[in-house]
Amino acid sequence: MIIENILKNIFVIFLAVLFYPLIIEPIKAIGVDQMNDFLLIISIFLVSVCFANFAFTYEKSNFESKVERFFSHITVIFFLLSLLISLLGLVTAIGIVYPTLKLTFSFLTFLLYTGIVFYDFWDLFRVKVK
Repeated sequence: MIIENILKNIFVIFLAVLFYPLIIEPIKAIGVDQMNDFLLIISIFLVSVCFANFAFTYEKSNFESKVERFFSHITVIFFLLSLLISLLGLVTAIGIVYPTLKLTFSFLTFLLYTGIVFYDFWDLFRVKVK
């Protein structure tokens, strides 16, 4: 299970890096006068994704069933990928509106995402496999 989780998290980061160029250009095209609206929208979306991610728990999954195990991992992939891409978009937008804060928010994003990955592992460790 641990190897699966490591591979899942590496896969999410790989996908986010792959999708990043697709999201950066549209964000750069947003007018600076509209960027605050975008930051508000992405913040609301991030709260929703975080809520969904933290509401899900591996404890309710039957890891002995390959189908349930697969769907558990896919569910978390969707949450983590949505979260990471949104965070990257948020940092990009902050860098446009508040260039002096980009490094600070990049670091905070790293801490937040790392914490969520640790939470993912902690939740997995709580699973009781028979």
